[in-house]
Amino acid sequence: MSVRCRLAALLGLALVLVSPSPAAAHLGSPDVFLDGRAGPYRIFVTIRPPNAIPGVADVEVLTTDDEVREVRIVPLPLTGPGARFAPVPDVASRSAGDTRLFLGHLWMMTAGAWQVRITVDGVRGAGQLAVPVPTLPKSTLAMSPTLRVLLTGLMILLCASFVAIVSTTVREAGLPPGEAPGPAARRRGRIAGATAGVVVAIAVVLGNWWWSAEAANYARYVYKPLEAAAAAAGGRLTLTLHDPGWIRSRRLDDFVPDHGHLMHLFVVSPGLDRLWHLHPEQGAPGVFEARLPAIPAGHYELFGDLVHKTGVSETVTASWDAPGSGGPLTGDDSAFPTPAAGRIVWVRDGQPLVTRRLAMFTFRVEDADGQPARDLELYMRMPGHAVFIRRDRKVFAHVHPGGSAPMAAIEMAAASSAVHGHHEDDAALPPTVSFPYGFPEPGDYKIFVQVKRSGRVETGAFDAHVE
Repeated sequence: MSVRCRLAALLGLALVLVSPSPAAAHLGSPDVFLDGRAGPYRIFVTIRPPNAIPGVADVEVLTTDDEVREVRIVPLPLTGPGARFAPVPDVASRSAGDTRLFLGHLWMMTAGAWQVRITVDGVRGAGQLAVPVPTLPKSTLAMSPTLRVLLTGLMILLCASFVAIVSTTVREAGLPPGEAPGPAARRRGRIAGATAGVVVAIAVVLGNWWWSAEAANYARYVYKPLEAAAAAAGGRLTLTLHDPGWIRSRRLDDFVPDHGHLMHLFVVSPGLDRLWHLHPEQGAPGVFEARLPAIPAGHYELFGDLVHKTGVSETVTASWDAPGSGGPLTGDDSAFPTPAAGRIVWVRDGQPLVTRRLAMFTFRVEDADGQPARDLELYMRMPGHAVFIRRDRKVFAHVHPGGSAPMAAIEMAAASSAVHGHHEDDAALPPTVSFPYGFPEPGDYKIFVQVKRSGRVETGAFDAHVE
C-alpha cells in the first residue's frame, strides 16, 4: 500500500474514533459468505467488511483438502478498469490451529461495490474466485472514556509544556550562566508566556472546529438505507421507495434482476409463523407493484432485496397493515404454511450455534413416505432459498446454496466463476440442500427453507437459538 493510501486510511480511522455517537447499521448480516470453486479447489470464504470506511476487512478462506499450498487475496473494484488491473496481492497466512484455514486482512478505501479476488495455488495448479463485497460505512465508533481522558491529559500537558518553554526561553535565554533573572526579564517571560497561552488556546479552538467539521462530514457519509412505504389498493400491493439522501450516485432506476426478478419481497407476521415470498415488478422509478395474495388482515413486516447495477445490494424494510383480501399466488411467488407432499428435515451435527462463525446448514427433503425426494427442481435457478431472521426482526438475511452474495453481483465479479450450488439445469438434483451462513448476533432466530418439487414450492420453518 502506498504512503498516500496509508495516510488516508489513518485519517479516516481517526475521524471515526472521535465521532461522538453510533449510527444506524444496515439491516441484515454484514458478513459475506461464499461456497465456491477456485479452479479445482472448493473453498468456503468469509469476508467481514469494516464498519467504517476506510477500514480493514477480515478474510477467511477454508479449503476442503490439504493440497493447497498458498492463498493470495487482493481487493479490487467490482467492475470498470480498476477490476482489470490488480495490484500485488497479499499472501494469506495459514492458521496455526487448522492447516486448511487461511487468514488475511485487506484495506477497503472507499464506499461502493468491491470484490476480493482469491487465488489458490496447490498441487493441482492454480485457480481464482472473485467474491463481491459491498463496502458501506455503516457506523461511527465512539472514543472510549479511558482514551478520551488519556488524550485530554496529554493535550493539557503538551500545551502547558509549550507555554512553559516559551516563557522560560524569553526570560532566561539572554542571561549569563548562573545569573538569576531580574524583574524586567521575569516581566518579559510572563508576557511571552501569556502570548503563547493565547496562541495555544486559538490553536485548540481552531483544531476542535476543524476536527468537528471533519467528523460531521463523515457522519453524513455513513450509509443511510433506502426507505419504503407499503400500501394495498385494487388487489395490488405497492411498495414505494424513497432515498433519504446518502451519496449522489445512488439511484432508484438502476436495479438489475437477481434470479430473474428485480425485487425479492418477503412478508412476515410478527410471530414469524407466516411468510410470503413475492416478486413485485417495477413501474415508475422506485415504485414496485405485485398482485396481492390472500394475506389475512393484520400487521406485517416487509423485507425487500434489491441489487443496483453497480453490484451493491440493499434490503429495504417497511411495516404494513394488510386489509385481509387478495388472490391466489402466481409465478414464482410462494407462501408458508401451505400443504406439502412431504417434509424438510434440518440435518444438524449437534454443535451449538454461535455468532460470527461460518456453518453449513443442511436440509434433507423427504417425500410422504419419509424417503429422500427425487422430484426436486430449480427454484429461480437455485436448488433452494433460505431466510434467516431474528425474532425481533432486527437481523434478516436471504441466503442461497452459493452463499449470501447475490448472484447478480457474483456474475459481475467473475462471469466464469462456477459457484457451488448454482445449477444451469434440473438434472439429478440431490435431496439435500446446504446454505453457508454465520449469525452476526446472538438471539432466537427463525429459518425458512424453500425448495421446488414437481412445480410446487414447499417451505420448511425451523427455530434456532444462537449463543
